Amino acid sequence: MAALPTEIIAEILSQLPVKSLLRFRCVCKSWYFLIKTPNFVKIHLDQTIISNSDRHLLLYYPRLDSAELDQNLVCFSEVLHPLEPQAVHLFGSCNGIICIADLHKTDIFLFNPLTKSHYNLPLNQILNLKVGYMLFGFGYDSKNDDYKILRLVQGFTKEKVFYSEAQMYSLNNNSWKSVQGISSYLLFSDCHGVLVNEALHFLANSEELGLTGEYIASFDLQTESFSLMDCSKFVHKIGNYLMILLAQLGGCLCALVNNNTNFILEGADLWVMKEYENKESWVRLYSIGQECIQSRVQIKPIVYSVDGKRVLLQIDSLKFGWYDLESENVEMFTPQGLPDGSLETESFLGSLVSLEDKHHSDKETSPRQNKGNLLLILTIDM
Repeated sequence: MAALPTEIIAEILSQLPVKSLLRFRCVCKSWYFLIKTPNFVKIHLDQTIISNSDRHLLLYYPRLDSAELDQNLVCFSEVLHPLEPQAVHLFGSCNGIICIADLHKTDIFLFNPLTKSHYNLPLNQILNLKVGYMLFGFGYDSKNDDYKILRLVQGFTKEKVFYSEAQMYSLNNNSWKSVQGISSYLLFSDCHGVLVNEALHFLANSEELGLTGEYIASFDLQTESFSLMDCSKFVHKIGNYLMILLAQLGGCLCALVNNNTNFILEGADLWVMKEYENKESWVRLYSIGQECIQSRVQIKPIVYSVDGKRVLLQIDSLKFGWYDLESENVEMFTPQGLPDGSLETESFLGSLVSLEDKHHSDKETSPRQNKGNLLLILTIDM
């Protein structure tokens, strides 16, 4: 290996998972410094995204556990994180970085679960103490090479007047600022933004511009502004009750429509927006009947398999299954090391992105955007 040019060594190492690279830093000084360079970090991240490799599952709330997804045997283990030992909230994942917060959503960290690199955000000094609920979103702005966090506060005053405020945190500036809010009512206080195409997506109820009913509110991380998308194509009367989950699969915005009667799940349809922001491009990818999933509450998509032929589903919190898009069957499996409690699931990819280096450097080469998988729930009484 010593006789090989540095470029060839970097190309070989860029194919490896993060855990291997962390061990290989001890091989020699040249490898140590190579693996830490911003250029190698970018090359490795791009390669991981393209190859759809080094993927991990993350269970959160009340604690944080992870497992390698590419292994035949999925085994969870607890992740040590910088928050105090209490319930962990997850706001999103991007480029191998996750955004987590404490129970009160005031102590917020950006955290790389594999390298343990982390950064504690400053207290939001422009926090408005009105009574309401908070929604968050986390993503990457490639134009400005910046990681950003959106914070929304919505509620009603004592006079029953609706209010909505928005703030944005920039890692480049290490500060919060007020940004354009949205007059639409974003539903559910525990449903954070879904990252697709460098925008955060929420389900909303709006009467703006003559619009009525349920829409997808999109917050562009570059322009730092909201817009509305029509989702009427899949919001239609199927049963007495619908539960809709927004997600990201294969770089596309998705909506899983759980069909319920008297709050009992009867089946689910997965809709995919093939062309971003084109409401006519929504197509139904598959329908799953109750006989396949044997669920009483809900199912939600997590991630595609490496070959793109299967979708990993979380079923009623602690059950998992691979849905085969060709055979239309679900292969159930039980991961090892599942912790007790009601859990939510996220996926993230392994990366070497260092938050300390990112924060203290002026500019690094911009990585590709990773694909987040956070889900958002909307219930509709029919």
